Amino acid sequence: MSTLVGVEFLKLRTTRAWVGYLAALVALSAIGAAGQIGSAKTEDLGGPHFQRDVLASAQTAGLLALLIGITVVTAEWRHGTIIRTFLVTPRRERVLVAKEIAAFVVGALLAVLAVFVVLAIAVPWLSIEGASLHVGSASGLIGRTILAAALWGALGVGFGALVRSQTVGLIVAILWVVLVEPLSVALLRLLDLDHVADALPAGALQALEANGGEHISAAAGAAIGLAYVLALGALGILRVLRSDVT
Repeated sequence: MSTLVGVEFLKLRTTRAWVGYLAALVALSAIGAAGQIGSAKTEDLGGPHFQRDVLASAQTAGLLALLIGITVVTAEWRHGTIIRTFLVTPRRERVLVAKEIAAFVVGALLAVLAVFVVLAIAVPWLSIEGASLHVGSASGLIGRTILAAALWGALGVGFGALVRSQTVGLIVAILWVVLVEPLSVALLRLLDLDHVADALPAGALQALEANGGEHISAAAGAAIGLAYVLALGALGILRVLRSDVT
Protein backbone atom coordinates (compact mmCIF):
# COMPACT_ATOMS: atom_id res chain seq x y z
CA MET A 1 0.00 0.00 0.00
CA SER A 2 2.83 2.42 0.79
CA THR A 3 4.13 1.99 -2.77
CA LEU A 4 0.71 2.81 -4.22
CA VAL A 5 0.42 5.90 -2.04
CA GLY A 6 3.90 6.98 -3.14
CA VAL A 7 2.82 6.60 -6.77
CA GLU A 8 -0.14 8.90 -6.12
CA PHE A 9 2.15 11.55 -4.67
CA LEU A 10 4.40 11.18 -7.72
CA LYS A 11 1.41 11.72 -10.03
CA LEU A 12 0.50 14.88 -8.15
CA ARG A 13 4.04 16.25 -8.28
CA THR A 14 4.40 15.65 -12.01
CA THR A 15 1.28 17.57 -13.01
CA ARG A 16 1.05 21.33 -13.42
CA ALA A 17 -2.32 21.65 -11.70
CA TRP A 18 -0.81 21.58 -8.21
CA VAL A 19 0.97 24.88 -8.90
CA GLY A 20 -2.38 26.56 -9.50
CA TYR A 21 -3.88 25.03 -6.37
CA LEU A 22 -0.96 26.20 -4.24
CA ALA A 23 -1.12 29.69 -5.72
CA ALA A 24 -4.86 29.86 -5.05
CA LEU A 25 -4.35 28.63 -1.48
CA VAL A 26 -1.66 31.19 -0.73
CA ALA A 27 -3.67 34.02 -2.29
CA LEU A 28 -6.94 33.16 -0.54
CA SER A 29 -5.30 32.64 2.85
CA ALA A 30 -3.32 35.87 2.57
CA ILE A 31 -6.30 37.92 1.42
CA GLY A 32 -8.47 36.47 4.18
CA ALA A 33 -5.93 37.24 6.90
CA ALA A 34 -5.19 40.72 5.57
CA GLY A 35 -8.87 41.50 5.25
CA GLN A 36 -9.58 40.42 8.83
CA ILE A 37 -6.74 42.48 10.28
CA GLY A 38 -7.21 45.51 8.04
CA SER A 39 -10.91 45.84 8.82
CA ALA A 40 -10.63 45.28 12.60
CA LYS A 41 -10.73 47.96 15.24
CA THR A 42 -7.46 48.56 17.09
CA GLU A 43 -8.97 47.60 20.45
CA ASP A 44 -10.11 44.24 19.05
CA LEU A 45 -6.75 43.11 17.71
CA GLY A 46 -5.70 41.29 20.87
CA GLY A 47 -9.07 39.68 21.52
CA PRO A 48 -9.41 35.89 21.32
CA HIS A 49 -12.47 36.01 19.04
CA PHE A 50 -10.71 38.23 16.53
CA GLN A 51 -7.59 36.08 16.54
CA ARG A 52 -9.67 32.95 15.94
CA ASP A 53 -11.27 34.71 12.98
CA VAL A 54 -7.82 35.51 11.58
CA LEU A 55 -6.64 31.91 11.87
CA ALA A 56 -9.92 30.75 10.34
CA SER A 57 -8.66 32.27 7.06
CA ALA A 58 -6.65 29.06 6.70
CA GLN A 59 -9.86 27.05 6.39
CA THR A 60 -9.96 27.78 2.65
CA ALA A 61 -7.62 24.79 2.46
CA GLY A 62 -10.65 22.54 2.92
CA LEU A 63 -12.33 23.51 -0.35
CA LEU A 64 -9.09 23.21 -2.31
CA ALA A 65 -8.42 19.82 -0.70
CA LEU A 66 -11.87 18.69 -1.85
CA LEU A 67 -11.14 19.78 -5.43
CA ILE A 68 -7.74 18.08 -5.41
CA GLY A 69 -9.30 14.89 -4.07
CA ILE A 70 -11.77 14.91 -6.96
CA THR A 71 -9.00 15.60 -9.47
CA VAL A 72 -6.84 12.76 -8.14
CA VAL A 73 -9.47 10.31 -9.39
CA THR A 74 -11.14 12.01 -12.32
CA ALA A 75 -7.89 13.03 -14.03
CA GLU A 76 -7.17 9.34 -14.60
CA TRP A 77 -10.38 8.94 -16.59
CA ARG A 78 -9.96 12.25 -18.36
CA HIS A 79 -6.50 11.37 -19.68
CA GLY A 80 -7.13 7.64 -20.08
CA THR A 81 -4.38 6.61 -17.66
CA ILE A 82 -6.83 4.65 -15.50
CA ILE A 83 -6.45 1.65 -17.83
CA ARG A 84 -2.69 1.45 -17.25
CA THR A 85 -3.18 2.03 -13.54
CA PHE A 86 -5.53 -0.94 -13.21
CA LEU A 87 -3.33 -3.11 -15.43
CA VAL A 88 -0.41 -2.51 -13.06
CA THR A 89 -2.62 -2.92 -9.98
CA PRO A 90 -5.62 -5.10 -10.89
CA ARG A 91 -7.11 -4.82 -7.40
CA ARG A 92 -8.99 -1.61 -8.02
CA GLU A 93 -10.06 -1.11 -4.40
CA ARG A 94 -6.40 -0.85 -3.37
CA VAL A 95 -5.86 1.91 -5.93
CA LEU A 96 -8.79 3.92 -4.60
CA VAL A 97 -7.76 3.42 -0.97
CA ALA A 98 -4.26 4.65 -1.88
CA LYS A 99 -5.82 7.73 -3.50
CA GLU A 100 -7.90 8.31 -0.34
CA ILE A 101 -4.80 8.18 1.85
CA ALA A 102 -2.83 10.44 -0.48
CA ALA A 103 -5.65 13.01 -0.64
CA PHE A 104 -6.01 12.88 3.16
CA VAL A 105 -2.33 13.69 3.59
CA VAL A 106 -2.37 16.37 0.89
CA GLY A 107 -5.37 18.03 2.53
CA ALA A 108 -3.51 18.15 5.84
CA LEU A 109 -0.41 19.60 4.18
CA LEU A 110 -2.48 22.26 2.43
CA ALA A 111 -3.93 23.32 5.76
CA VAL A 112 -0.45 23.49 7.30
CA LEU A 113 0.68 25.74 4.45
CA ALA A 114 -2.43 27.91 4.81
CA VAL A 115 -1.79 28.33 8.54
CA PHE A 116 1.82 29.27 7.81
CA VAL A 117 0.72 31.93 5.31
CA VAL A 118 -1.79 33.37 7.76
CA LEU A 119 0.81 33.50 10.54
CA ALA A 120 3.40 35.05 8.22
CA ILE A 121 1.01 37.93 7.59
CA ALA A 122 -0.68 38.20 10.99
CA VAL A 123 2.30 38.00 13.35
CA PRO A 124 4.35 40.96 11.98
CA TRP A 125 1.24 43.03 11.19
CA LEU A 126 -0.19 42.63 14.68
CA SER A 127 3.24 43.32 16.16
CA ILE A 128 3.36 46.66 14.33
CA GLU A 129 -0.10 47.44 15.71
CA GLY A 130 1.07 46.67 19.24
CA ALA A 131 -0.78 43.36 19.55
CA SER A 132 0.34 39.76 19.47
CA LEU A 133 -1.10 36.51 18.11
CA HIS A 134 -1.42 33.83 20.77
CA VAL A 135 -0.65 30.78 18.65
CA GLY A 136 -0.48 28.45 21.63
CA SER A 137 -4.04 29.17 22.72
CA ALA A 138 -5.20 28.64 19.14
CA SER A 139 -3.41 25.31 18.68
CA GLY A 140 -6.72 23.46 18.97
CA LEU A 141 -8.21 25.50 16.13
CA ILE A 142 -5.13 24.86 13.98
CA GLY A 143 -5.30 21.12 14.64
CA ARG A 144 -9.01 20.97 13.82
CA THR A 145 -8.44 22.97 10.63
CA ILE A 146 -5.80 20.49 9.51
CA LEU A 147 -8.02 17.48 10.28
CA ALA A 148 -11.01 19.02 8.48
CA ALA A 149 -8.95 19.74 5.36
CA ALA A 150 -7.62 16.17 5.41
CA LEU A 151 -11.18 14.80 5.57
CA TRP A 152 -12.24 17.12 2.73
CA GLY A 153 -9.45 15.70 0.58
CA ALA A 154 -10.45 12.09 1.24
CA LEU A 155 -14.11 13.00 0.67
CA GLY A 156 -13.22 14.34 -2.76
CA VAL A 157 -11.73 11.01 -3.82
CA GLY A 158 -14.91 9.12 -3.00
CA PHE A 159 -17.05 11.67 -4.81
CA GLY A 160 -14.70 11.71 -7.80
CA ALA A 161 -14.87 7.92 -8.07
CA LEU A 162 -18.66 8.15 -8.18
CA VAL A 163 -18.94 10.80 -10.92
CA ARG A 164 -15.68 10.03 -12.82
CA SER A 165 -16.15 13.19 -14.96
CA GLN A 166 -13.69 15.86 -13.84
CA THR A 167 -15.74 18.80 -15.09
CA VAL A 168 -18.98 17.53 -13.56
CA GLY A 169 -17.26 16.60 -10.31
CA LEU A 170 -15.60 19.98 -9.81
CA ILE A 171 -18.69 22.00 -10.75
CA VAL A 172 -21.04 19.95 -8.57
CA ALA A 173 -18.65 20.10 -5.61
CA ILE A 174 -18.27 23.88 -5.80
CA LEU A 175 -22.00 24.42 -6.26
CA TRP A 176 -22.75 22.12 -3.31
CA VAL A 177 -20.43 23.94 -0.92
CA VAL A 178 -21.23 27.46 -2.10
CA LEU A 179 -24.92 27.24 -2.98
CA VAL A 180 -26.79 23.94 -2.56
CA GLU A 181 -25.89 23.10 1.03
CA PRO A 182 -26.40 26.65 2.38
CA LEU A 183 -29.86 26.74 0.75
CA SER A 184 -30.62 23.25 2.06
CA VAL A 185 -29.56 24.28 5.56
CA ALA A 186 -31.83 27.34 5.44
CA LEU A 187 -34.78 25.21 4.32
CA LEU A 188 -34.15 22.53 6.95
CA ARG A 189 -33.96 25.15 9.68
CA LEU A 190 -37.29 26.59 8.58
CA LEU A 191 -38.71 23.08 8.98
CA ASP A 192 -37.15 22.81 12.47
CA LEU A 193 -34.78 20.09 11.25
CA ASP A 194 -31.68 21.74 12.71
CA HIS A 195 -29.95 18.46 13.57
CA VAL A 196 -30.31 17.27 9.98
CA ALA A 197 -28.92 20.57 8.71
CA ASP A 198 -25.86 20.29 10.96
CA ALA A 199 -25.23 16.73 9.74
CA LEU A 200 -24.69 17.76 6.11
CA PRO A 201 -21.03 17.43 4.98
CA ALA A 202 -19.94 21.07 5.05
CA GLY A 203 -21.90 21.77 8.22
CA ALA A 204 -20.33 18.85 10.05
CA LEU A 205 -16.79 19.78 9.05
CA GLN A 206 -17.44 23.44 9.87
CA ALA A 207 -18.53 22.30 13.35
CA LEU A 208 -15.22 20.46 13.61
CA GLU A 209 -13.25 23.55 12.62
CA ALA A 210 -15.23 25.85 14.92
CA ASN A 211 -14.96 23.51 17.93
CA GLY A 212 -18.67 22.75 17.78
CA GLY A 213 -21.69 23.99 15.90
CA GLU A 214 -25.06 25.08 17.16
CA HIS A 215 -26.28 21.54 17.73
CA ILE A 216 -23.27 19.23 17.35
CA SER A 217 -19.84 19.11 18.97
CA ALA A 218 -16.48 19.16 17.22
CA ALA A 219 -16.09 15.43 17.92
CA ALA A 220 -19.48 14.74 16.38
CA GLY A 221 -18.54 16.84 13.35
CA ALA A 222 -15.35 14.83 12.92
CA ALA A 223 -17.26 11.55 13.27
CA ILE A 224 -19.88 12.62 10.73
CA GLY A 225 -17.16 13.79 8.34
CA LEU A 226 -15.37 10.46 8.65
CA ALA A 227 -18.66 8.64 8.06
CA TYR A 228 -19.14 10.58 4.81
CA VAL A 229 -15.58 9.69 3.76
CA LEU A 230 -16.15 5.99 4.41
CA ALA A 231 -19.60 5.94 2.79
CA LEU A 232 -18.58 7.80 -0.37
CA GLY A 233 -15.36 5.80 -0.54
CA ALA A 234 -17.29 2.52 -0.36
CA LEU A 235 -19.78 3.67 -3.01
CA GLY A 236 -16.92 4.85 -5.22
CA ILE A 237 -15.18 1.49 -4.92
CA LEU A 238 -18.39 -0.35 -5.83
CA ARG A 239 -18.87 1.87 -8.88
CA VAL A 240 -15.32 1.36 -10.06
CA LEU A 241 -15.43 -2.40 -9.47
CA ARG A 242 -18.54 -2.67 -11.62
CA SER A 243 -17.32 -0.34 -14.37
CA ASP A 244 -15.71 -1.24 -17.66
CA VAL A 245 -12.70 1.05 -18.02
CA THR A 246 -11.48 -0.29 -21.35
